[in-house]
Amino acid sequence: MNNILNKKFIEVAAKSGYNSDFIESYMIKKELTAKGFTFRRSALDQLLKKNSKKISDFIRDTYLPKEQKNKFAQISKILNPKKNAPKYFTENDLAFDLSHWFNSFLNGDVLVSPEYFIGDTVEIPVIGSLFGNGQVRLHKGREITKINIHPKYANCHAIESQIGSSRGYMRLFVPSKNICHLANNRFGFAQDKKSKIIWCGYIEPQSNGKYNILDKSYSTGKTYGASVENISLSWSVEIKAEYYPTFYNN
Repeated sequence: MNNILNKKFIEVAAKSGYNSDFIESYMIKKELTAKGFTFRRSALDQLLKKNSKKISDFIRDTYLPKEQKNKFAQISKILNPKKNAPKYFTENDLAFDLSHWFNSFLNGDVLVSPEYFIGDTVEIPVIGSLFGNGQVRLHKGREITKINIHPKYANCHAIESQIGSSRGYMRLFVPSKNICHLANNRFGFAQDKKSKIIWCGYIEPQSNGKYNILDKSYSTGKTYGASVENISLSWSVEIKAEYYPTFYNN
């Protein structure tokens, strides 16, 4: 699908009541967008800010003095692109040089790859926090933040752990208003129909149509107890992915 059709499709969808950001995220996930290498300036700005650096620091540290003026002009064209402008220094060239420069002084466990600056990502909301009693508190207003994620998780929301041993751990799920049978006998989120409390844990269905939410070990499968027993659910969802965010996701 070319860029003109992309924009037209999003315009029509928006007029039909769909959120344009959601439509674009869905198109990226389904690989319906035009293929091309565009430089993610927001990714660069994020890393520069995180490390108290400027683009001038990168140019000074990376290129010879006689090259710096020309490189600054070339990089400016990439960061502030104009349609059909000729390029002698490409997005891939810049991504490679930035990757090498950041890795020369970062002491993190994750290397900055060139793909970080030219890869596709989408934003999803972090809508709640998980606590040690297995309950989720939903965020309100400005408490709702966003993280960058692979396009295949574009339709997910995230819950952030506030438990000491896993502070910052993200669990991703696809929101639903129904009981998901794929979440049965798996780890997921579920809302108690009566109390409206949202629970996180191993969702165990019962023969009477009700559910237990168990505190179960991921590694051994051992059950330590039940967070809540014999409840009716408003909805349930399985956990699609979970991880500790890095600079790639913040």
